Amino acid sequence: MTGGTKAKNQDVYGSDKPKFSIKALLHSRTVIEKDGYVSTGVLTHAEGDMMEIELTEFKQFDLGDPVSLTIYSPVGTHRLRSSVIAKASGALAVLFPERSFAGLDERRESPRVDAVVQGTLKHKQSRTLMVQNEPTLVEVEETFELVTRNISDTGVAFQLPAGPKLSSGEIVDASLKLEAPFECQVEIIRKDESSEWTTYGARFLELNELQHRALRAFLIHKQVGAYFHLKQDKKSRQ
Repeated sequence: MTGGTKAKNQDVYGSDKPKFSIKALLHSRTVIEKDGYVSTGVLTHAEGDMMEIELTEFKQFDLGDPVSLTIYSPVGTHRLRSSVIAKASGALAVLFPERSFAGLDERRESPRVDAVVQGTLKHKQSRTLMVQNEPTLVEVEETFELVTRNISDTGVAFQLPAGPKLSSGEIVDASLKLEAPFECQVEIIRKDESSEWTTYGARFLELNELQHRALRAFLIHKQVGAYFHLKQDKKSRQ
């Protein structure tokens, strides 16, 4: 009896659950509940930091509402907590709490979100100048304009219309104009000089908790906006 109980508990809590793909959750009947109000819909999208649930009673839910979800999928029943981050006609978008899915066979990389954001980059160079007829090594800091191509919670791709040629491994200070100014340090990890402007890929260094929250809020906002915009475009073409 003891061995049977242990095996059952392992299945319930997920330590020995069989692995499954995110796609296995799609089109699953999903019960969504808040403050005793219960509605049933269908999970139609799960990617990045969001899931979409199509349901007719979407007007009963407001942005920021904490909700409980029960997903009846071919790979088992999943119960989790989330919150409403967007709503549209016939659908709600909720946060994707990846850790709540025991057995998920995909380590989701940080989603890269297309985002054109203005910013600046500070570049320091050492130069030898003549001071009182003596060569003197001085450090000069210059500021250059940049524009991002995409952003994730671990890094950013950006272009410099003009400015220095950065090298892999170089660390620079940057400021991005998100909802609020986002000050950070980035390390250059790659560059592409095939276009008129040089495109750089960089990773964020030592972000604190407030920076992580601000960045994630920005990314979720962009993900939701891009998804519902694409969905609306598809609907208008039908």
